[in-house]
Amino acid sequence: MAINQTQTVYGVAPTQKVSVNAKSKKDRFVGLNFPLGSKIEVGGIFAGTTDETTVRSSIKQLMQTERGERVMLPEFGTNLRRFLFQPLDEVTFELIKEEVSSSFNRYIIGATLEKLSVFSLGDVGPSGGNSLKVILLFSLDQEDSILSEVEVKII
Repeated sequence: MAINQTQTVYGVAPTQKVSVNAKSKKDRFVGLNFPLGSKIEVGGIFAGTTDETTVRSSIKQLMQTERGERVMLPEFGTNLRRFLFQPLDEVTFELIKEEVSSSFNRYIIGATLEKLSVFSLGDVGPSGGNSLKVILLFSLDQEDSILSEVEVKII
């Protein structure tokens, strides 16, 4: 019994080499920007983002998510809100730094935590507790000379 083998080719092979003309690794497109935008914004709903922007938004998302809040990733996030009713002393600040750095090292890919600072804002938040400001200084793994900062307020 003879088997009839045919090959179907769809499309046309490119005649020129395809290359990406990114100015630097910092400017290259790596994914979608979250949260998704509106049609009015530049890039529309599915606006692209670069390495630095992706890492920055990932850090903010990590810091503002309470551990156990995400259904499929119950360990994702930080438990920073529990520190709002604690005394604002060096012990509390060290516990906050430990919480943030362990979550950062576990979930943020492509960046290194360079410096972490915790400050009291001195204000009473809406829940009656303290308000804190956490500032992270990070560098991208692919470009050591670029340092970026993310500031998150816990109220």
